[in-house]
Amino acid sequence: MVRARTISERMVALQRDAMVGFHTSSIGVESSIVAAVLAVEPGDWVFPDARGWYAALARGLPVATYVHHAFGSAADPAKGHSAPDHAPARAQNVVPPSGVIGAHLPQAVGAAWAAKIKGETTGTLALFGAEVAASGDFHNALNFAGVFGVSTVFVCRAQPGDDIVGRAVAYGLASARVAARADEVFAVVREARARKGATLIEVVGTEESLAADDAVVAETNAELDRAITEAKAAGLPAPATMFDDVYAALPAHLRAQRSLLGGNARG
Repeated sequence: MVRARTISERMVALQRDAMVGFHTSSIGVESSIVAAVLAVEPGDWVFPDARGWYAALARGLPVATYVHHAFGSAADPAKGHSAPDHAPARAQNVVPPSGVIGAHLPQAVGAAWAAKIKGETTGTLALFGAEVAASGDFHNALNFAGVFGVSTVFVCRAQPGDDIVGRAVAYGLASARVAARADEVFAVVREARARKGATLIEVVGTEESLAADDAVVAETNAELDRAITEAKAAGLPAPATMFDDVYAALPAHLRAQRSLLGGNARG
């Protein structure tokens, strides 16, 4: 969590200096991201929102990869196709955040249902803010999860006065409300995952401060310094890469356009 806060503080500063175009701060909500991710099974799939960008790093995505993505450099695994904080992390079983609020919740349920159909024990974790509870996708996802009894843990960041978990009963889901403390969030999510059904968890409040760990902060900042230097030196992706990873078979008119940019007409 100290590592997550250190990175987010640096990214906020980089955004304000116009070095990166976008960053959704996770400052104060680290427990609902880090503790939740660590509490589920290693093989489970995580579906974060943009503010849950640290989920991939908590699962082992290298800081350098995240920074290259934030800068949109030539080493960005997304090749500049998506906004910062939407890094691909397939190797870590983390799905890139959706640009549409709440759209990742039905996706999380669908993935869990697919695993259930195949007889697998894989579950899913969905991270989101209280504003998502006003979306149709929130209700669709919870209804679907309740009907099909899938292993999805929904973790909602909320504030005192919100009552997100109160909606769980309408869909037949287990629910819990927990303070934004890492140990409490971890315990509740771990219990929910062991239940192997769908659970809606409301994490209330924010982490105002974290235990100081100068060694972790120094190590993280040094790693960030190296990654930022590399990203700046890497330059931008070649223009022709805008055609990559979009079509299974690139249409003829786009192959022609790609060739004008000097790119390989593969695809």
